Amino acid sequence: MTERTLVLVKPDGVQRQLVGRILDRYEERGLKVVGLKLVHVGRDHAERHYEAHRAKPFFGGLVDFITSAPLVALALEGPNAIAVVRAINGATRPHEAAPGTIRGDYALETAQNIVHASDGPEAATEELALWFAKDELFDYDRDIDRWVLAPAE
Repeated sequence: MTERTLVLVKPDGVQRQLVGRILDRYEERGLKVVGLKLVHVGRDHAERHYEAHRAKPFFGGLVDFITSAPLVALALEGPNAIAVVRAINGATRPHEAAPGTIRGDYALETAQNIVHASDGPEAATEELALWFAKDELFDYDRDIDRWVLAPAE
């Protein structure tokens, strides 16, 4: 099933100049970029993004961190994109992330774990709407899709 999902390359990933390497991993797997932008997030936007964590003690730290410097917002599309992205990213806690995953290779702390990704279809829909206007998401065909994707049945 073709899905769309949100990925944020957090400020630590941008500051460490990992955006290209991270994007390569998703594209090499066959995912299609349908939206991409560099954003310096305001507090209100960050608080809406992390609304589910508002009552948790680490909420303020999340908001402070994500607003501290620019981040890259990506909208990715492909078969089972949500699960594929989460597998590429690795476990949220870097010490639990397998080598070869983004967090396993680049992150040391949970607070600065390089990337965020939607955790399910409902979250993906909500997060994509929060980070991208409809005219910032693109539908297009890639020539390589016939080599990457099985024909529709």
